[in-house]
Amino acid sequence: MLPSLALIVFVLQTSIAVAAGLTAFRLLQTSLYRRYPVLFCYMVFTAVFDLVPVMIDTRHPTYFWIWIYSEPIQWLLDILVVHELCSVILEKHPGLVTLGRWGMYIGVIVAAFLSYLSLLPHIHSTMPARSRYIAYWVATGRGVTFALAIFLILMLFALSRYPVHLSKNVILNAVLFTLVFLSDSLEAILRTIFDRRMNPWVAAAASAVEVAWLLVWFFRLKPEGEHTQFSWIRFGPEYEKRVLLRLDTINRIVRGGA
Repeated sequence: MLPSLALIVFVLQTSIAVAAGLTAFRLLQTSLYRRYPVLFCYMVFTAVFDLVPVMIDTRHPTYFWIWIYSEPIQWLLDILVVHELCSVILEKHPGLVTLGRWGMYIGVIVAAFLSYLSLLPHIHSTMPARSRYIAYWVATGRGVTFALAIFLILMLFALSRYPVHLSKNVILNAVLFTLVFLSDSLEAILRTIFDRRMNPWVAAAASAVEVAWLLVWFFRLKPEGEHTQFSWIRFGPEYEKRVLLRLDTINRIVRGGA
């Protein structure tokens, strides 16, 4: 890696850790961690894990094993943070939360499996075991993040058609996580398609984007955002009453069948 690029990557990795740590502190200071406990854990994990490349050479075997064991934790946090968002958005309709949760789980499993299958033609028995592990993990992560991004996009689209009142914080979290998951999926695709020599530049660009998302979280996630509602479209009172009655009916059916 070129010295200038190495310095850029070092600064960006440190910036991610600092920005995530500050966001976690903001959640703790404002008591928003009680509303979004998984988001708080997500920020703490990001702050800690992104310090690892700063302290340990990424070419060292220790870093490889830390990455191998920490990636499943990252996937779990990604899934749980989307479940948390779904629960907050549909907190008045717990039956729909259950339906959405299972839809998300199935989508993640299917996407990860398809991503794994798409990688098989590129895996050869002559490849080193370490390279195969990295390929499997990158493919799985690509499937998980892409499925979660699609789920969030579909959920936001569906909510835009219904008179469900959401706080600005919820919209902020949903939009930012959609962008985060899409950028992670794009990075994984670039890593598996392009030559490995491009990876440092791809990683630097992805890190810069991640710093931007975290800074938006830090500056825009505020307690007053919980009490400020975001209006998608202005619906008439009769339409709102009819649609909310329909949602309540679906919620009762799902809960009754559980």
